[in-house]
Amino acid sequence: MIRLPNFTPRERPWLREALWCLANGAVLQADPCGVDCLARIAFSTQGLLADGRRTAPSAGGTYPLHLYILSSGGLPVGEGAWRYNPLEHCLEDVEGISGYFDGFLISVEARRTYALYGERGYRYVRLEVGHALQNLLLSLTSHGLPASVDVVTLELSSAGETPCVKVALRKETGALCRGFQLEPSIPLDRAFLERRSVREYSRKSLDLEAVVRVLKWSLGELTPGGRPYPRLQGGYRVEAVVVAGRVRGLEEGVYAFDPASMELELLRLGDYMGELCSLSLRQYCVCKAPAVIVLGGEGLVSEVEAGLIAQNIYLNVVQESLGTVAVGAFEDEGLSALTGLERPIYLLPIGYPVR
Repeated sequence: MIRLPNFTPRERPWLREALWCLANGAVLQADPCGVDCLARIAFSTQGLLADGRRTAPSAGGTYPLHLYILSSGGLPVGEGAWRYNPLEHCLEDVEGISGYFDGFLISVEARRTYALYGERGYRYVRLEVGHALQNLLLSLTSHGLPASVDVVTLELSSAGETPCVKVALRKETGALCRGFQLEPSIPLDRAFLERRSVREYSRKSLDLEAVVRVLKWSLGELTPGGRPYPRLQGGYRVEAVVVAGRVRGLEEGVYAFDPASMELELLRLGDYMGELCSLSLRQYCVCKAPAVIVLGGEGLVSEVEAGLIAQNIYLNVVQESLGTVAVGAFEDEGLSALTGLERPIYLLPIGYPVR
């Protein structure tokens, strides 16, 4: 077992600096990765916070994910394989793994989530893989570690453990991130620490500019063709629609977000928040929110991608002093008819938290 040093948040890089670099396929300049660096990466991905939360959300608090660290000698722990234990913030030795590489493996045990949610639970697990993977990639970018992402399998079962995503560190240094467009931003590590699921919102209206900033920095093309998360299996598949209620500068209605132009395009004008409330099974967080982002896409890999985007939304609402919570339960056909999304995956209500 390897005891890891406590997580010490840094003042730099900024959240949106790291997102900008990720969209550009580049990394920030950093010192060589030692044990402190490895501890920060593991904690950012799956760490346990002081109030019992994790750095990434989990449906029903089932926490089906495992983070493995593998090293062929290029990481500061020698050669071998370890599983990160969030409760003890340590690395536990793992036997029986061959073919070491320098990098990380996200694996899942879906049985608890399946027991609670049935077949829908497999979607929730794939979404959670995306949440954790985005934190991992942002942390690697901030430590100057270029990496490639390989989807191993997304077909899950309620028996045993399934390796889902492999993240291999690249041996070449990679492009260094330059030319970040300065914009107010909080430190990346602070965003990790302050991310939380907010289910109660005040009556205060949102500003259109804040909504667009959250969308821009979560799935917008920050560079031509480059969003602030990786292409999985070669492409982007997820679309975003906003159902707007109380948003200053935006009429009530349903809007599609264009990642290239960073603009909201009107689909339907009118008050649809009541209908959305019903379609969400009258979940309080959706019914009381001033706006709701709906993510949709085809195929199992789109569920992981939706998790990547949703984690960005979680982090960016911290920047905007807003709150959100990931919602995966809703009436699929009705939500598809409302939003025009062929296959809705996720709801993310946005609002000012009740203090």
